[in-house]
Amino acid sequence: MITPSEATARASAHASISEAAALTTDLVERLDGGEPYFLVSLGKPDGTGVVATVNALTGEVMSSASLQGVDRHRLPDRDQAIRSAAFPGDAQARRVWLPSRATRSPFYPLWELTAGARRAYVDTNGKVWDAPGVEHRG
Repeated sequence: MITPSEATARASAHASISEAAALTTDLVERLDGGEPYFLVSLGKPDGTGVVATVNALTGEVMSSASLQGVDRHRLPDRDQAIRSAAFPGDAQARRVWLPSRATRSPFYPLWELTAGARRAYVDTNGKVWDAPGVEHRG
């Protein structure tokens, strides 16, 4: 598996943008059997940027998109996801993706939270799902 630094370097070289700083590099595990990927966000001082998916095993840039406002693509962090789902602070958390009602784009992974036997998924808007595509009713 490549490192987060290597994923960032690959995304930056692919985007060919100067003066861009790495904002986030998150490992995302696929729940559909696909290979894991890094979701890399790069931002420039003027607020524009790029988001890219980089295969975590091969280093290949799989997709990318230019952003007019990189702040609008900020995803909730671990603590925000835990608060949204009302999980304990020590819950296990990982970013996951599966095309579903909860998310159709690999640019918008879910947080999978686990605490004991409880599991929940939190989307980019803070909505809680019992499973990808199954809305939380509780």
